[in-house]
Amino acid sequence: MEAKHPDNEKERIKALTSLNILDTPPEEKFDRITKIAQIIFDVPIALVSLVDENRQWFKSCMGLSERETPRSMSFCAHAILNDDVMIIEDATKDERFANNPLVTGSPLIKFYAGKPLRDPNNHMLGTLCIIDTVPRKLSKADTRVLSDLATWVESEFSSLRLTRQLKDNAQKLLLAEAELRTKNVILESENRMKTDQLIASEKMSALGTMSSRLAHDLKNPLTIIKMSSEILSAQLESSMTDDMKMKCGMLTNAVQNMERIIADTLNFVKTSELHMSNYSIKTIIKKSAANFNLDKDVALILPDEDAQVNCDAEKILAVFSNIISNAIQAVDKSGKITISIKDKSPNVLIEITDSGPGILEENLEKIFEPLFTSKSTGTGLGLNICKSIIEQHKGAIYARNSPTTFSVELPKA
Repeated sequence: MEAKHPDNEKERIKALTSLNILDTPPEEKFDRITKIAQIIFDVPIALVSLVDENRQWFKSCMGLSERETPRSMSFCAHAILNDDVMIIEDATKDERFANNPLVTGSPLIKFYAGKPLRDPNNHMLGTLCIIDTVPRKLSKADTRVLSDLATWVESEFSSLRLTRQLKDNAQKLLLAEAELRTKNVILESENRMKTDQLIASEKMSALGTMSSRLAHDLKNPLTIIKMSSEILSAQLESSMTDDMKMKCGMLTNAVQNMERIIADTLNFVKTSELHMSNYSIKTIIKKSAANFNLDKDVALILPDEDAQVNCDAEKILAVFSNIISNAIQAVDKSGKITISIKDKSPNVLIEITDSGPGILEENLEKIFEPLFTSKSTGTGLGLNICKSIIEQHKGAIYARNSPTTFSVELPKA
């Protein structure tokens, strides 16, 4: 039986289209969620399904080769008619689905549970759903976990929307900057300097607005996901396999990465007071390195030397975490990262070198600029924040190629 359309169908389709996600390639951040759902619920199929006008299209599909099916066959088209989790314990005994080709034929659906995915205006865009080929039940605890994972998907949608808006604003600012520079040809150098200051102020204002929206749209659902994953891990710890523990670790790392991205954006528009004390720079580096799960073919060589610096340890730890994270991405699952500490009185020189392909020469002088990034994803704020923190400590940060090396100088304690 084909599902009826929601009362707000036109508005719902418009909201789905505005997300600009339909027919895009698979993405790890969504596949990670469906993989975790597949493991937690021990089901053969887990999907992020979006219900279009005439089809349901899968942004992520674990255990299913098809990327879309007709809407007329869609279980999810029924699920989006209500806000609660829709549970079909045995589709062969449900008159809505008993004769459905997806039940009578491949993939032989018997069990289905789907939690609607909403946008900020409560439009039901699709579902996070799990499917099995045998009848089964879903406990209240399982239902809550499925709902929490759906909230995670919704936060990823919000992140996509906000990132796109940030890039659009950045593009507008760049166009405005180019126009101002053209007009400034006829002005004296003093006027050029004032114009550049105005552009920088406008960028800060735009990022401040985006930061507030990020905090509102992402921090609350992220907190829910973090708490739920911790509770779930504690409840299942005694019965979890090593593989399940590894997947729970992946979930924790994903939450930490999202927290860091949010913090990067928020910290960009404010300069907080430093909490200075004497610290071992080697200890700070070890704590930074401990935040990463490295591929087996990636070697991270920590320094034997040590030195004491007077610094805000949390902020310096964030600097090294950002640089190490960039180095890990640069070596791409196979390579070496070497960290050294050298005495360069009156400073301490910390060098982080990787065996990656290097930074394009034309980008080398731009990498510390706000909003500049050579990656397909990311805010382009991380290295600029690092520069700001180091300069706040009266130090310096710079980069060079052959091999790629990031150097940080900090005053000795």
